[in-house]
Amino acid sequence: MGNRKAKVFSLSKYVEKVLQNAEYYRDENGVVIAKIPEMSGYYAQGGNFEEARQNLREVIEGNVMLALQLGFPIAGLECVDVKEVDYAETRASKT
Repeated sequence: MGNRKAKVFSLSKYVEKVLQNAEYYRDENGVVIAKIPEMSGYYAQGGNFEEARQNLREVIEGNVMLALQLGFPIAGLECVDVKEVDYAETRASKT
């Protein structure tokens, strides 16, 4: 199998760090738009600030999960502590 490495990080810490860069505004229909300006595809909307923020949180989590499934890089990952461990170690800890 070779010496493969797995990246381990806290998803909740990543989401909180990314949300710190969020921008919010109301569109012409009064809908609150939430977005992360430097991250393509990280935007959501809601009827109020909290709803837009919660929807944006779900978008961020969904984008991370999709990137992991497809083997794509995760935007902004440098904002959290990422540890690399041997793949065999992560498999053994799950059993």
